[in-house]
Amino acid sequence: MPVSALKPGKCKACGSPDIRTFLDLGPVPPVNAFLKADQAASEKAYRLEMVLCDGCFLAQLRDVVDPDELFRNYLHISSASAANIRHLEEVAALVKSRFKVGESTRILEIGSNDGTLLAMFRDRTGRLLGVDPAENLVEISRLSGVETIPDFLYERTARRIRDERGEYDIILALNIVPHTPDVVELLRGVRHVMAPTGTFIMEGVYVLETITRGEFDTIYHEHVYCFSLHSLISTFARAGLAVVDAEKIPTQGGSLRVYAQKTDYGPEISPRVALMLREEKEKGLIDTRAFANVGGKVLSFRRELLEKIDGLREKHGKLVGLGAPARGVVIMNYCGIGADRLKYIVDDTSLKQGRLSPGTHVQVEPWDKLKTDPAAAFLLLSWNYEKDMLEKLRRFVPKASVIVPFPDLKVIEFVP
Repeated sequence: MPVSALKPGKCKACGSPDIRTFLDLGPVPPVNAFLKADQAASEKAYRLEMVLCDGCFLAQLRDVVDPDELFRNYLHISSASAANIRHLEEVAALVKSRFKVGESTRILEIGSNDGTLLAMFRDRTGRLLGVDPAENLVEISRLSGVETIPDFLYERTARRIRDERGEYDIILALNIVPHTPDVVELLRGVRHVMAPTGTFIMEGVYVLETITRGEFDTIYHEHVYCFSLHSLISTFARAGLAVVDAEKIPTQGGSLRVYAQKTDYGPEISPRVALMLREEKEKGLIDTRAFANVGGKVLSFRRELLEKIDGLREKHGKLVGLGAPARGVVIMNYCGIGADRLKYIVDDTSLKQGRLSPGTHVQVEPWDKLKTDPAAAFLLLSWNYEKDMLEKLRRFVPKASVIVPFPDLKVIEFVP
């Protein structure tokens, strides 16, 4: 993505110079860059400063990291989490039902990862294509039989796909649009490869359900944007796309699922769009009210979380992290939770095991580590999968005190 084309000091979507800082988390390394021990000394960190555009009300990072550095070798795998697989199954079922997917239906996924979602459509159609810049994951996807192009969806990439393969009826992008610095170019690419009456379906973290509540852990270098529906509609329009429907979903602590079509064809707009826009206006998302107290909420959270962590360490002697997601890396870095507070972290993702967490350098281990080095106090870093994580933890320890950071900071106790 041509990061150099973005103008510093201006909104990355509408170009307005009227942007203001509302939260600064300081320097944080790329959150999926888990390290080998000999890489720690050369680790890079980049500032996480969120600004709000007064022109289109888009919350965004002031500075961006080159996407090649973030995504060419990617350690998040779609199929590594049972909860994530369930979500993808729900998405596939929804698409099949809503759009009557059949043999002639052409489906393209942007950011297709290891091909897990696309593979779920094989029972209806074989006309599937993934696009993903992570070369390590593209290889996994291809081995599983899902054809994948190893690239970002630049406009030039989209034009090549259209010229060589035709247009697509359904284009999917789950948590990809917020990851893309030149978001308008991405959406223009979507338009180029979309059939005249095709539909684009995206998901992304919803600013109303996360950041405005003080849930800062969705802010990291991969997440350049945290959209409201107002800002999405404005951004889509710049690429010739119209939002035709929208809904809130619980994914990632609170997300938007949005459907869009080409504006040329005068698509019908669902009443849900107007209802959500009215709610956003009432809650201050189109002025500064909703963002005024975010910094104070985040500071209070850090203080209270560290108090709970230090209290449990004093009581139990050590603390173990549950999960090593991107959001957990943000929490650890901003709150200063390193190897002095966490003995180790357990995670299912094999690509992260045996490595150190970015910035804080806590060792990531498989869950079996709890059998040889047991603990009774835990920090749930994958808090958005609370139910699944706690059920799994019960299989390894008889009793535990577990700190759950969001959506409401609490300590859960379970005993035999």
